[in-house]
Amino acid sequence: MPHASLSYVSIIANVLIGLLVLAFALLAFRDVARLRTGFSRAWAVGRISLAEAWNARIWAVPPLWFLICLILTFALVRSYGPGGEVRVDLTIFLRAQEILLLVYLGVLACLALPRERERRTLITTGSKPITRLELLLGKVMGLSTAALLMILVMMGATWGFMKVVDARIRHDAWTLYHLQKKNYDKMVRHLPPQAGLLYLARHGVLRAQNNITGRLRIAGYINYAVNPPIRALKGGSAETLYFEFPSLPATLRAPPLFIFHFGVRSFGKPRGPARLHVTLVQRSNPINTEEKSLTLNAQGAAVWQPKKRFAFFSYVNPMTGRIYNPGPVVVKVTSMTAGDYLFIANGRKPQNASCLAWNMDRTRTPGHTNFVAPKPDPIITGFKSNGKQEVVGPSYRHPGIPPEVASFEFRHLKQSRIPINKKGDFTVHLLVGVDKQMNEALPAEAQLIAYDVDNPQGRLRRVLRIDDKHITVVKLPASLLDGSSLVINLSSMIPEHWLKITPASVAIVRPPSPFILNLAKSELVVLCEVTLLIVIGVTAGTCLGWPVALLTTLVCYILGNIVEFVGKLSRQGGFGLLNYVQENRLKGVWYYQIGSLISAVMIKMLNMLVHLLPDFTRFDPLYFIVRSVNMPWTVAATDVFWTLACVLPTLALGYLLLRKQELA
Repeated sequence: MPHASLSYVSIIANVLIGLLVLAFALLAFRDVARLRTGFSRAWAVGRISLAEAWNARIWAVPPLWFLICLILTFALVRSYGPGGEVRVDLTIFLRAQEILLLVYLGVLACLALPRERERRTLITTGSKPITRLELLLGKVMGLSTAALLMILVMMGATWGFMKVVDARIRHDAWTLYHLQKKNYDKMVRHLPPQAGLLYLARHGVLRAQNNITGRLRIAGYINYAVNPPIRALKGGSAETLYFEFPSLPATLRAPPLFIFHFGVRSFGKPRGPARLHVTLVQRSNPINTEEKSLTLNAQGAAVWQPKKRFAFFSYVNPMTGRIYNPGPVVVKVTSMTAGDYLFIANGRKPQNASCLAWNMDRTRTPGHTNFVAPKPDPIITGFKSNGKQEVVGPSYRHPGIPPEVASFEFRHLKQSRIPINKKGDFTVHLLVGVDKQMNEALPAEAQLIAYDVDNPQGRLRRVLRIDDKHITVVKLPASLLDGSSLVINLSSMIPEHWLKITPASVAIVRPPSPFILNLAKSELVVLCEVTLLIVIGVTAGTCLGWPVALLTTLVCYILGNIVEFVGKLSRQGGFGLLNYVQENRLKGVWYYQIGSLISAVMIKMLNMLVHLLPDFTRFDPLYFIVRSVNMPWTVAATDVFWTLACVLPTLALGYLLLRKQELA
């Protein structure tokens, strides 16, 4: 039940939960002491609950689940490549399993105690030497055991189906590779067989990788000779530079300004002054934007005064002293002049940042200055498409301009953690997509430059053929691991070929983990989520009828999945979506004041309720396995301990709500 936020609402919620646990400890210490010999009695109740679940035809859930998954799988995966097919299959199997178990066992949990109360069997149970705590534990243990058995059956079916899919993918890869090799040996084609197909045929797609990924930076130019590295925004490209300001406290005496300053370098023929396009975005409401095109002067500077200042800057109402704060804002910059490179200051020294907000309120700024600097080391992104970033190769229209660079930095690598082969090389996997706007008949080629930051002169250059939708395997000498950081730069060699990049596109290979182990960890997360819902359902059934208990459990689950939304809503508060001017216009209007007060109170109450309930968004069984990444044991263990931390106060509440007279 505890949340990460340390706001006063979280503190109050944790205090209330602590008082609940304390009351349970004071009232139930005798029953807790009896648990040393009472687990057998609790398990006797659990066996009955397990038998009731079996009689409720829970055995029909796995066949129904498998049939639904087969139908969805054969309907959806036809157009995907090998990696995409595995991701879709696992998403379907695990998500359908999660939904069916939550619905079925959640309903059974809500029916557990009300059904006994309606049948008067609770009186018979109470005539036996059993405590309230043992009764609650027995119901939870029985239904959780049913969930565990169902998960084991479904895990076995998932593992078997995925092994069949993997065998088919490997067979197809072997067939296609041998066909390409046969054609290449006969000189029918001048392209060698794809190395990614050979790797896929040998290893398949199910192994859980423990690879090491680096920090991705995309830019037109990157120089790691200094720390932090020097970067440049490429003109005429889709690269976007992001300056993030946590808050902009402005003053009514002077209009707020943004001052930009870049070092400019041009490739090719001079094209006049460098031009920028800047966009100001309110992070909490991205629809609220303002944009402007600017021209840098001879010193590489430009000034911009936004018109909608009350939408982005924080002001103090001189009449009431109330602060209106729209929250964090982002300034996005693109360079409009092809061939220009805008060099960015890292912002470690605030006064030297490439973007500054000027004419700020000295009483509310860090250091009491009249300016605010953005967060240091601003981000550059490439062209974004389908959740990936893309870097483009050379251009026919602008020859001589270098292509974009996707740079991956690996810090503090230890050779003891990285397998080295007999030749003294380590393995790097490239999983890079290709988007061909022109030259579709040419194979995609990328230039890889690898070097140690401490020895940038000892660069290793490779030209690679990129296997779209397949892994490209690269062997690099272990001498690159001797320094503090390893840098691998990727750029496209073919004009109008775009390389699709993610932070995991370049990875240093470590020994993988078995797929069955990774699947078991994901199933453990599902079991934790289902168990927590069972506990909530049983607790709701202690004093409510089954329809109300079912509705209560559903509300708890829904609220537990909108934690972030409610937190964001509470931070805005009342009618806080209105800006400073609108608030002044409505000041004194009775219906606005009443409505704002009522909405603020309701949102605060909802936020408090959400903080008292478990956060179900923590349970994500798909995050690692669909990416073929091994789930760390720390993640699984954290989910287990967090589930136990939520189960204890929930059971304590159920113990206090269950009337002792029903067991007397």
